[in-house]
Amino acid sequence: MPQPVTTIVPFGSLPSCAGQCGPLYDANGACVPPAAPQSDEVTYDKCFCAYDSLQPFKQGTSGVCDAGCAADPGGLTSIQNWFTSFCNKAATAVAQSTSATSSSTSTPDNSGNGNGGGGGWISTHWQWVIMIVVVVVGIAGIWVGACIWRRKYLKKKDRMYELGKGLPSNVAVNTQGNLVGPGARDSSYSNSQGMFMSGSGSGYAEKPKKERKKWLVTQRT
Repeated sequence: MPQPVTTIVPFGSLPSCAGQCGPLYDANGACVPPAAPQSDEVTYDKCFCAYDSLQPFKQGTSGVCDAGCAADPGGLTSIQNWFTSFCNKAATAVAQSTSATSSSTSTPDNSGNGNGGGGGWISTHWQWVIMIVVVVVGIAGIWVGACIWRRKYLKKKDRMYELGKGLPSNVAVNTQGNLVGPGARDSSYSNSQGMFMSGSGSGYAEKPKKERKKWLVTQRT
């Protein structure tokens, strides 16, 4: 908290007749502590410029320090010029202070409205929203692709298993449908194209039919 201003009027730099002007003392004493509550310099200056006994200075030189400066009209003019300049600066300071206070008060309200409505949050975090959507879509695509690949893999595995039934342990079927392994050279498997794949050759060779021997009665013992 800044130290209170106890002297507003610079009596040392004003004409000597200012020390004989009662309204200047009255206004100075009424606008600073202990007569007024402690505040900042802008508040003290605003009170001083609005003091009733000094208002004639805003219109001209008469009506305030006439008795004290009766023998020094030039000094009266200097005091009036100082009052006008001082109060113009004080008014500018008051306007700036009011504007700063209004801005600091309205800022939380704006942020609160933005958070409450949701639009402000999305407008400042849209990049995160897009990234989350892309990640979710990418994970879903990977999962669907993995499911399709696994289904094809299991289907192919089942097919290879069906083709390999009935073969010895040292014979297998590769992905092209060919027999592989140490026992694949055996002609009984390697020449049987019809067993696993299409080909010009036939499957297993047909066994010749056995001829039945006729049983004759004369051969009985």
